[in-house]
Amino acid sequence: MTGKTTLIAAASLLLTVMLHTEVWACRECGCNKTYNGYCNNQRWGLYGARKSVSSVEEARRDLTDYYADSDLKVGRIIEKPGYFEAELLDRNQKKADTVIINKRSGRIRSIQ
Repeated sequence: MTGKTTLIAAASLLLTVMLHTEVWACRECGCNKTYNGYCNNQRWGLYGARKSVSSVEEARRDLTDYYADSDLKVGRIIEKPGYFEAELLDRNQKKADTVIINKRSGRIRSIQ
């Protein structure tokens, strides 16, 4: 019985340390919109958490919210089988980047 208790305590401690390290790393990065992290951002929420996107309007709203602090604007959005592909335009209305937003997870990723 002592072995099981020790194992459970060690697993709990390891999980706590891993979660604390991830939160601390997010604080250090300043929530810089990394594509693989879970950053808690007041405007966006928990980035990386699953949030389905089912329409072009939802994709436009989420992308507009996500890039609100930048000089980029959301341009044309094309619906694909598993994602939405969107153009990001700079101040001069020139294409600055192309991103996709996954329909099932809501994750945003640059493809350009």
